Amino acid sequence: MRQRAFTLIELLIVVAIIAILAAIAVPNFLEAQVRSKVSRVKADMRSVATALEAYFVDYNSYTRSNSPADTPLSGARQYTGFRQLTTPVAYITVIPWDAFGQTRGWDMSAMPGCLGMGTGDAATRNPSVPPSGWPIVGAPGYPSNSWSLGSNGPDKMDDSIYAVGTTNYPWPHIDPNNLVQVIDQAAAGRRLPIAALLYDPTNGTVTGGEIIRFGGSKPSGAVYDYFWANSLK
Repeated sequence: MRQRAFTLIELLIVVAIIAILAAIAVPNFLEAQVRSKVSRVKADMRSVATALEAYFVDYNSYTRSNSPADTPLSGARQYTGFRQLTTPVAYITVIPWDAFGQTRGWDMSAMPGCLGMGTGDAATRNPSVPPSGWPIVGAPGYPSNSWSLGSNGPDKMDDSIYAVGTTNYPWPHIDPNNLVQVIDQAAAGRRLPIAALLYDPTNGTVTGGEIIRFGGSKPSGAVYDYFWANSLK
């Protein structure tokens, strides 16, 4: 009896069809992963924002850094203040980590995969994290009435640059009325437009910019008007 089988041409056609379907499906799957992580970051920020506001009701101030125990990662000042939301009163059950994991700074140095948080005084734009040796009570930026939360986003790079990062919140080194560009003091003149500091998925799901949420009193100036109007609410 004559046996029936696929010809080489037929097999090649089937393989080509599978390859085309995979080329369509894999990018969509990766996009879905990124969108899911962005949603997770936003949800975590909403939880922290709720905890910060509850803390403010009790203490008439947002959290501050006052000891190494305030940070889950020793030496990383921008990750401080979270512990006060969990101990001794649990305003939030766990300290959230960035869904995008470990990221990189402008100089390609490794940065821990934790959400950044900064608090400070809106009127003076001084951060509530006092340098070593300053008294805690009465230090510049404390009590704090303004806060920001940040994730380095899908590109896993610190696009906010140190001059406007959560470490220095509320960013005393920038001109509050300069919407054109900011200068990173640490990077010796590295420049980015203000709009590029905020993550916008319309520029591509994996794109530059930080996922940032602001709260409390707003510092004066066009830059802060822009941030408050275009960040997460």
